[in-house]
Amino acid sequence: MSPGILLAALIVAIGAQATRVLVPRRGNYPLAVVCAAAGLLGAELVALGGHGGPAVGVVHPIADAAGIAAVEAAGLVLAAPRRLGRR
Repeated sequence: MSPGILLAALIVAIGAQATRVLVPRRGNYPLAVVCAAAGLLGAELVALGGHGGPAVGVVHPIADAAGIAAVEAAGLVLAAPRRLGRR
């Protein structure tokens, strides 16, 4: 397996977990993972065009962090706040 794929999975996991720690009452964890993966894919597509900064393995971590942050922010705005204690 390519080290870039493992690095990409680690970046997605960190991005999703950071969202859950910083804004715990918005959305849910699967939504955060999907948003992080979408941000990573979008950022890699932009990076392939030459705007991604330095490459580590086969991913561009600076572009990926920016892409994940942008998609996570959009996902948090669209997600309704969770209501704790109500069923």
